[in-house]
Amino acid sequence: MKTVFTTCTRDCPGTCSIIAQVEGEKVVKLRGNPNHDVTAGFLCKTTAHYLENYLYSDKRILHPLLKVDGNWKKISWNEALDIAASQISKVIKPHGSQSILYYQGFGARTALQAMNKRFFNLLGGVTTTYGTVCGGIGHTAMTMDFGEKKSHDPMDHLNSDIIIIWGRNPAVTDVHLWRILRKAKKNGATLIVIDPVKTKTAKHADLFIQPAPGNDHYLAIALGKIIIQKDLDGKDNLVDHNFIDNYTSNFHSYQQILDEYSLQNLSCKCGVEIPVLEELARIYAEGNPSSIVTGWGVHRYLQGHLAFRMIDALAAITGNIGISGGGVSQGFEEYEYFDFSLEMDELGKNQRKFPMPQIGEAILSADNPPIKLIFLASGNPVNLNPNSLKVKEGFESADFVVMIDHFLNDTSDSADLFLPATTYLEEEDLMGSYGHYWVSPVNPVIPPLGEVKSEFEIFQLLADRLGFGDEMSGRPKKWLMKLADPILNQSISFEDLCSAPQKMSRDPEIPFSDGKFKTKSGKFEFIEDFSPNNTRVENYPLRLLSTMHKDFVGSVVPEDELADGFLNIQIHPDNLHDKCLNDGDKALLESPVGNLIVKINANEEVRKDYILTYKGGWLKYNKCVNVLTPDTISEVGEGTPYYDTWVRITPLI
Repeated sequence: MKTVFTTCTRDCPGTCSIIAQVEGEKVVKLRGNPNHDVTAGFLCKTTAHYLENYLYSDKRILHPLLKVDGNWKKISWNEALDIAASQISKVIKPHGSQSILYYQGFGARTALQAMNKRFFNLLGGVTTTYGTVCGGIGHTAMTMDFGEKKSHDPMDHLNSDIIIIWGRNPAVTDVHLWRILRKAKKNGATLIVIDPVKTKTAKHADLFIQPAPGNDHYLAIALGKIIIQKDLDGKDNLVDHNFIDNYTSNFHSYQQILDEYSLQNLSCKCGVEIPVLEELARIYAEGNPSSIVTGWGVHRYLQGHLAFRMIDALAAITGNIGISGGGVSQGFEEYEYFDFSLEMDELGKNQRKFPMPQIGEAILSADNPPIKLIFLASGNPVNLNPNSLKVKEGFESADFVVMIDHFLNDTSDSADLFLPATTYLEEEDLMGSYGHYWVSPVNPVIPPLGEVKSEFEIFQLLADRLGFGDEMSGRPKKWLMKLADPILNQSISFEDLCSAPQKMSRDPEIPFSDGKFKTKSGKFEFIEDFSPNNTRVENYPLRLLSTMHKDFVGSVVPEDELADGFLNIQIHPDNLHDKCLNDGDKALLESPVGNLIVKINANEEVRKDYILTYKGGWLKYNKCVNVLTPDTISEVGEGTPYYDTWVRITPLI
């Protein structure tokens, strides 16, 4: 039996280091790499079942497909590539290269995808996207406070006395981080979970705080107010005056914001009783040290940056910045280790950018030129982006849509040409991570199944047909070596990088332990402008929270989800009585942009101010929550405020 080291490339912070076992040309087992301190020898449930549910699934597409009269027809690669190249040439001549939209999703996050962008820059530059449907809000907020986004190594949480998990459910969405946090708890750390949803993580916490959704900034203000007031009263020594005086700016402005609110008012706004706020403030401030791990749940609001900045401020006033076991950690920049100059942006003179959170509207509104051709890789925007029906309309308004993926899905229903791609078990690449500091190799474990090709090879073959093949030619290793140049400058050989995961060194190892911040002042900068808005929508009294389903990876769902049905929602029983609705009933869920027939699950653990459901269910099976989410963009960070979706529920007529 042969073993090969490779890496999971799916949209997950774990970025598991995998040991694949092969018999002949068949992968028979995947196991976690025990020599990787985060993967730690085990895999998440979906990766453990990746072989039967994904790689060898009978629903995986292994041959190019062309849509003819509304039905998919199998064609050869030569025909598929000729069609794609012809469509590119066909639209560029009369409309220019801006009439092509290249949409790069987050389904895979590898270094070699830089070659995709190089291809489109060699065309002269096309329309691409800016912003994110993921975590840009908090990243921008952290940059405003610290000057850059830097998180503590996950293993450093083992040095924490107190750990607050704020708006995150690692027991479901990041099981490797959860293992570390559970180990910290076993070693004596106190785990506190702050989340409007009583998640699997919350059920294992020492203390669970369930605030009103969208009001985390008021909760963080209340904690800061209590900590500072207790210090002023001389009751407790909770504030680190040395850190504030020597390493921060704008503290007076922050104090003024706190002074604008009474504790009673803040308690009412965040939905947490004052004694609970006081206990939480004391525990966090007395921790020696205390860390905060923030999650994607905090990002998904129009003004999510306010919560992040107020959370960062808690770490600053208590001196939990720059110390082992402290800090505010939300993620890592998976691409920071690579040299992306080979994308050749300087050649993309005709670049135009559309906001990813509003991609449907942007396509429909495009003029001079309009979008005529869409090229999509590693994404399912019709399903996962807000206002799904508008995204679908936008994609269907283009003359031709080319899609690279593994499976047919909601977006492929709007595509004309489907090009089947390799998985991480059939290709060569490198991976950073947004969950830790490791860079890992993606090594081919078996030859590609059927006729599938890597994205890299597809764009090389298209470049050959379009007359600039020389600029894209060469084996993956040639380009990966160029991409990895910053890593190789850390005295890591390319051979070592390709053979096993490498942990990147950091200077300093503990973020900001040198007291240096890349802000204008060179110090941590407290928030100065606090102008919260009320996002409520008249006649729509409840927020809609759509979280990650424990069995889903994005919109990759289990077999039993692939059938007509209803989106399951969870709602507090008190919200059903005046509507004459009961547990198990079907009902109409409406937002200002759409409606959906749903199935009711009464749940007393859900707060009365929101409805809970899951994302990733398919549009074609009546389970896509993003039919309801408006296509707005966050005030800061160009992110997607999924949780500023307001809904009402009514009986079916």
